[in-house]
Amino acid sequence: MSSKRLSREFAMRETGLWEDGKRSAARVAIIVAVGCALTGVLLSGAARGQDVEAVLKGKITELEAENKALRLLLGQIQTVLGKTPPAVKSEMQRNAKFRLFVSPGDWGSSSLVDVKKVCESAGLAFAPHLGQAIAAPLLVENDGTGPITLYRRGENNEHIVRLNSVDRAWAQLAFQFSHELCHVMCNYRNVENEQLWFEETLCECASLFALRQMAETWKSNPPYSNWKSYSSALNDYAMERLKEQGTGTEPLKDIYRANRPELEALGTNRNLNNMIAARLLPLFEKNPAAWEAVRFINLGPVVENRTFERYLSGWHSRVPEQHKAFVVQLAEEFGIPLGS
Repeated sequence: MSSKRLSREFAMRETGLWEDGKRSAARVAIIVAVGCALTGVLLSGAARGQDVEAVLKGKITELEAENKALRLLLGQIQTVLGKTPPAVKSEMQRNAKFRLFVSPGDWGSSSLVDVKKVCESAGLAFAPHLGQAIAAPLLVENDGTGPITLYRRGENNEHIVRLNSVDRAWAQLAFQFSHELCHVMCNYRNVENEQLWFEETLCECASLFALRQMAETWKSNPPYSNWKSYSSALNDYAMERLKEQGTGTEPLKDIYRANRPELEALGTNRNLNNMIAARLLPLFEKNPAAWEAVRFINLGPVVENRTFERYLSGWHSRVPEQHKAFVVQLAEEFGIPLGS
């Protein structure tokens, strides 16, 4: 082998070793760098772990102090309760057949507490006569769009009742609420109903009934002792409504027959609703237990709504035995025989 060739091979080997050395050095540098980085992360993590542990220990100390304070407060509450005589339930609580909530709104100078007291008092005119409680609560609102009971329910399935009475007009408030409560009692529903006028008439009758009952109750047992003087205003409000309808002797069946087309065309003809309600009022005042009977209206098929005869027959078929005679009597007032 020539010396030149040996020189070239030696040079090539040297060059390869050099390149291998550089690659090895680079790998070592990378390993060292990664190792340093990992060491830093571990050291930093350890430091953070120490910080977290310190924070947790601090929180535990705070919670232990709060727990001790709460136990002390609970002991004080139990001591007070032990010395407090048993609460006496109000008449509303004893006879409650519905739950009532009043929402803030355009009540004028009427406080929410007083609005609730009046509505509860109106409800007490019916509660003793209802066999079953109204399952869903009533949410009473005042946004200027009432009085009306909405078909849609509230977030918690409440019946949404909207009134528009303000400034401590208790008679008006009771009148409106009683009307809307009666819609709930009648199982109001959003269907085609040519006999809606009868439900509206019952609700007008309910308002008169409640006012007259409240007028008697408030003489001796109003929501507040200083409200006794309002009893006459409640009675006056009802009497004014009755006087507007007159005391004519025309039989109810004749009024119904003469106005049947108009009644079925518009269920909220207030003049006719009130005229008929004034004539139904004595039936309910003589037999207040009949308010339980209205709980069985609007529970049948929609086809019942096509004629008043079918409407009353369906109602009669559903009421409990003790109320059938009342429905028969009421139907006879309209000239509609149902039999017994």
